[in-house]
Amino acid sequence: MAAIATVAVALGGCGTITTEATVPSSIESSAPRIAKAQVGTPGSAELAAIAPGTADLMARIRATDPCALMNREFAERLGVFQRFDRSPGTDRGSGWTGCGLILSAPDDAYYSFDLELDKLYTAGKRAADKIEQVNGRTVYRGAGSDDRPDAYSCEYRIPAGDTGFAHLLSVAKLAGSARTPVPWSQPCRFTREYLAASIDTLTALPPHLIDVPGRSLMQRNPCASTAQITAQFPGWQMTPVAWPKAYKCVITLMQPGGANRTTVEISFDQTSEQMVKTGEVLRVPSGLDGGQSIQYARHTNVDGLTGIELRTVQSTDPTRQNSSCAITLNYRRADPPTANNAHLLTISVNLAPAAPPFPFDACAQATTLTPTVLHAIP
Repeated sequence: MAAIATVAVALGGCGTITTEATVPSSIESSAPRIAKAQVGTPGSAELAAIAPGTADLMARIRATDPCALMNREFAERLGVFQRFDRSPGTDRGSGWTGCGLILSAPDDAYYSFDLELDKLYTAGKRAADKIEQVNGRTVYRGAGSDDRPDAYSCEYRIPAGDTGFAHLLSVAKLAGSARTPVPWSQPCRFTREYLAASIDTLTALPPHLIDVPGRSLMQRNPCASTAQITAQFPGWQMTPVAWPKAYKCVITLMQPGGANRTTVEISFDQTSEQMVKTGEVLRVPSGLDGGQSIQYARHTNVDGLTGIELRTVQSTDPTRQNSSCAITLNYRRADPPTANNAHLLTISVNLAPAAPPFPFDACAQATTLTPTVLHAIP
């Protein structure tokens, strides 16, 4: 079963959250704190997600075609072009924000070019890498990338302003399905030359429509329904929408004068198809009281789309039985069924603290929100 994030949102009742009951002052003093945007390169993933420019960056990444940004002509100096690869990969991300370019080599090995456009790259990560200039632009060579005799790969990161994100480019020589490293002469010198020939197009992120027949989440905005979702929280204050990835957004709302915070996380992913599982699927230690966090799954169907509902409960805290839930739907089935090219839509709901002065059921509310998100997809 594909992994389901448990960061999410809980809404009050079966429709909107209300705050009619009074929140004790002892709880008010411990109200959740929300990260605030800062000047300069963010130092954490939370700050990067709300940094000035991040929302625009993620929109531009969704609007382009990563494979169209690959410089095939220059890359072919190493070998014969075989294919572009849009499937998820370690150096290509888990969605549609990356691309691989494969070239055959004369010695039965192959060269793999990988590009990931929305790579987290905070201030601390930058400090560990080697700063260089390419065509007047500041780039960073990976701390472990050099041209030693046994080197088989090299990677560069091109910062996307001060958003805390970067475009990651890596070039490697490999062999076989196990991706066995094959040393070659001066991989970093070649990668730098490739980058010099490609950086202007890469950083421009020109719009490029990807023609995908049939139902698709590619190039779609997961937070297109923000206004409709926040309408479910009358009187609550919304903080800036966070963008941890180009296809993942987090809507956070705070209860005015109270301690409760609700978050709705929506993500579009390309991965293996969601398999139907029921009953208990995970049990891990949670808290200092010897309790456990337990996840229960069941089959669900929303607007004709099949998927899984995942409810998280705490074994030692009965007030947290309905505070966290995620629904993942198979928006586009895998083809063939065993491939990792299914399009999945996940909506997760969470409320903290988990004992509010109003009734709610996170799974009921996630079910209510899911059609809203679906209907906003063009």
